[in-house]
Amino acid sequence: MSTPQTLLLFASIFTVAGSVVGVVASLKIRRVRFLLREGSTARGVVTRLEETRIAPASDSGGTSRSVGTTVYYPVIAWSTGDGRAMETRTNIARPKDRTLRVGARVEVRYDEADPSRWILPAEGTAFWWLFTVLGALFVALGLGFAIGGLS
Repeated sequence: MSTPQTLLLFASIFTVAGSVVGVVASLKIRRVRFLLREGSTARGVVTRLEETRIAPASDSGGTSRSVGTTVYYPVIAWSTGDGRAMETRTNIARPKDRTLRVGARVEVRYDEADPSRWILPAEGTAFWWLFTVLGALFVALGLGFAIGGLS
């Protein structure tokens, strides 16, 4: 494979991957902002922590400091405005010393039409902005490879 072809291959990979990551993160930010602006508010309590161990991503033989680390997903009990009892698990796991403790009271924002769409306002959008920037960086790298492959 010649150098221009290799650069165009890298351009395709980085541009597509960056676009997907950026779009998914942007949609998540949009959803969070909608729930913060339009969602109903409920009071919840952390009832338990779901423990999980970080496993290797594949059998590639690579190592990571995180592999084998135990992380925890807080499970939150709360009720909708019409009295439906909900028990939901956060999407972000953290080490025990950096996660919500059992018994902690939290604010939940949810979509009345679909209470399975909910967030903890305290988590905000910073995590998703990081992935949006990462996606943009990959797209920029892909375009750089494309320019190099075409010149």
